[in-house]
Amino acid sequence: MRRSDFVALVLLGGFLLTGEAQEDRLISGPGSTLTENKCKICHELQHIRRTPLSRGEWADNLRNMKERGTPMDEAEMAIILDYLSAYYGRDPAPPPGPDTLAGGGDPIQKLLNASACLGCHALDKRVVGPSFKEVAAKYAGSPGAGERLATKIRNGGQGAWGIVPMPPNPGLSDVDLKTLVGWVLEQR
Repeated sequence: MRRSDFVALVLLGGFLLTGEAQEDRLISGPGSTLTENKCKICHELQHIRRTPLSRGEWADNLRNMKERGTPMDEAEMAIILDYLSAYYGRDPAPPPGPDTLAGGGDPIQKLLNASACLGCHALDKRVVGPSFKEVAAKYAGSPGAGERLATKIRNGGQGAWGIVPMPPNPGLSDVDLKTLVGWVLEQR
């Protein structure tokens, strides 16, 4: 094989891999992680990318998802609607600002929303994964509980609570991870 053929093959392979990797993610922006986690509960992300919709059509889709059982509150629906309208809308508007992600003034709520934890967990009932209270009860009084929970949040996992895997959260800062672990462990 000639060197130029090899270089072309490597470049083509990199292009194809990049295209595949993008198929698994939505366009990065405020609300993208929350949107991915809520929508992937029931369907592939290609469903979102298929056809640009108006803001009203996205709002109808979100109401339909909630009626069919997708666990999300009004604040999360607003974040997802702003995201979908901005990045996958028929008439895209400028992306929403960082204030759109605010969960009121509560820093824990902001962290839970930004990390999309609420896509699978609720305070006191099972959703896709265990409630935060169940997690706190499981780890209560266990030596090294904080470190083990931090590892589970950072790396994800499967099998501890059922067959649905928990996705990893490698983008959480160490400070946010410590805050989140401390809050979860207090929810007994």
